[in-house]
Amino acid sequence: MKDPNRTPEQLQEEVVHLRKRLVELEALEAKHARVEKDLTEAREELEQRERFLSNVFSSIQDGISVLDTDLNIIRVNPTMERWYSHAMPLKDKKCFLAYHDRDKLCEVCPTRKTLNTGEAAYEIVPKTGAGGKGVGWLDLYSFPLFDNATGQLKGVIEYVRDITDRKRTEDELHQSQKMDAVGRLAGGVSHDLNNLLTAIAAYADLLLMDIPETNPSSLQVTEIKKAVEQAASLTGQLLTFSRKQVLQPKVLDLNGVVGSMESLLRRLIGESVELEIFQAEDTGHVRADPGQLEQVILNLIVNARDAMPQGGTLTLETAPVDVDEAHAREGMGIDPGPYVMLVVTDTGCGMDEELQSHIFEPFFTTKERHKGTGLGLSTVFGIVKQSKGGISVSSKPGNGTTFKIYLPRVLDVPAEAEPAPGPAPSLVGTETVLLVEDETSIRKAVRQALQRSGYRILEAPNPGEALLISEQHTGFIHLMLTDVVMPRMSGPHLVERLEPWHPEMKVLYMSGHSEKHILEDEILPPGAAFLRKPFAVKDLLEQVRRVLDTPKDIS
Repeated sequence: MKDPNRTPEQLQEEVVHLRKRLVELEALEAKHARVEKDLTEAREELEQRERFLSNVFSSIQDGISVLDTDLNIIRVNPTMERWYSHAMPLKDKKCFLAYHDRDKLCEVCPTRKTLNTGEAAYEIVPKTGAGGKGVGWLDLYSFPLFDNATGQLKGVIEYVRDITDRKRTEDELHQSQKMDAVGRLAGGVSHDLNNLLTAIAAYADLLLMDIPETNPSSLQVTEIKKAVEQAASLTGQLLTFSRKQVLQPKVLDLNGVVGSMESLLRRLIGESVELEIFQAEDTGHVRADPGQLEQVILNLIVNARDAMPQGGTLTLETAPVDVDEAHAREGMGIDPGPYVMLVVTDTGCGMDEELQSHIFEPFFTTKERHKGTGLGLSTVFGIVKQSKGGISVSSKPGNGTTFKIYLPRVLDVPAEAEPAPGPAPSLVGTETVLLVEDETSIRKAVRQALQRSGYRILEAPNPGEALLISEQHTGFIHLMLTDVVMPRMSGPHLVERLEPWHPEMKVLYMSGHSEKHILEDEILPPGAAFLRKPFAVKDLLEQVRRVLDTPKDIS
C-alpha cells in the first residue's frame, strides 16, 4: 500500500537506494561464489596432495612407522603391515608390543633416544616374527616429529630397512676372513714344525743305521720316529685345512669311491648305527686326490657316528646337481655350474648356529679330552676347498646334521692309464748333488744321508750361495735338491738361473708345504718331482735315485 504522504522525490530516492543495494548484493553473491570456488579448488588440491603423499608413503619399500610421544603407533606403511602381519592391527598399539611381542620397553631403542633428546638416532635391532622370535636384522633410524605451530615434539618417525641379507653376507665374509687367517696361521706353524720334524726324523734314521737292532737304544729311537710320524700326521691335517697340501688329483667316479669303501664304513660305524647308501645313476666324475677324498668321507662318517652314541641312521648319498648363482653365493664360495654332490646325514644330537660357526676351525671340538683332535672337519674343509669345491652344513639341536659337499663335475673324462709298477729304486749313487736348504739342521741331516749313500754333495745355505757354487763348479751337477720357498729367491727361480750353466741338471723340490701361490699360480713346473717334509731318509734316497734315473725330458 503506497504511502500517500511520500513525495515523488522520496520515491525516486528509495528506488535508487534499492537499486544500489541490489548491486551490492549481486557483488556479494559474486564474491561468495569466488570464495566457494577457491575453497573447492583448495580442497581438491589438498586432497590431491594427500593422495600423492599417501602414495609415496605406501610405495616406499622400507618400513615407516609414526609414533606419538607415548610410543603408540599412529600410522604405518604397507611394508610394516607386511612384515608384522602376525601382529595386525598395528595402529594404537605400543611399538614394543606390536614389533617385538614384549610387555615392556626394549633395552636398545633409538626412538626413546629421540624422544629424550629431540635428535635423530640409529641402531641395528632384531627383526622379530610371531612370538618375538628373531627372523633377521633391521637398520632403525628415528627422526623427531615437531609441531610447526608450537615447535613442540609431538612424536617420532621410524624409518626401518631390512638388512638381513646384508648382515648374513657380512657374517659369512667375517667367517671366511677368520678361516683364512686361521689357515695362514696353521700353514705357517705346520711349515715350521715340518722343518723341525724333518731334521728329527732324518737324524733318527741315521742313528738307526748305526745302532744294532739288539741295542736297547734302537727301540728308543724307533719310538722317536713313531712320535715324529704322529706329529707329521697332525701337521699334514693342518696343511690340508690351510689348503697348502700338495694333492695328486685324478679323475674319479664318486660312486666307485663310495662303493669301494662301503664294507670299511659299515665296520667303522658299528652295529648300533644303520648305514643307508643312495647313489644316483650316472653321477659323473670329479677331479680329486683319491686318498684325500677317502679321508673326507671317513672323517664325515666318523663325525656322524660320534653324534649318535645311542645309535641311529646314517645316510650317504651321491647325485649330480647344477648349482645356480643364488645357491653358489650361499656361503660356499663356488662358481655356478655342474657339480657332483655328496651328502652325509645323521639322526644324531645336532648343533645350534653358534656351534656350526666354529666346526671347521682347527682344534675346535665338542668331544671329551683325548677323544678328538678337532682336526677332522677342518681337514674336510681344506680338502674340499683345495679341490675347488664347496661344503655346507645344516643342523638343529636334536634333529641331526646334514653335510653337503659339492665337487666340480668333469664333463670330458680322459682315459688315464695306471703306470706299471717298476722295480724299487736303489738307495746308493755316485752323482753330484747340489743341496740348497736354508734350514741348517735339515741341510746337515740330508747331507749326511746322501754322503753315506755315496753321493758327492755341494752344499748351499741359500740361493745366492748356490749360484756362486754352480758358477765355480767345473764338473757336472747331476741333481739339485732344493727347498721351494727360500728368502730372496724361490727354488723354481733358482732352477731357471742355473739352467744355462748346467743343462744336464735334474731337480727335486722339497718343502714343508706348497705355499698358496705355488698351487694357484703353478710356480712349480708341471710334473716336477716333489718331496714333502717331513720325510724318512729311505724316502729321500729312493726319490733322489728315481729322479736321477728318469730321463730329463719327462722328469
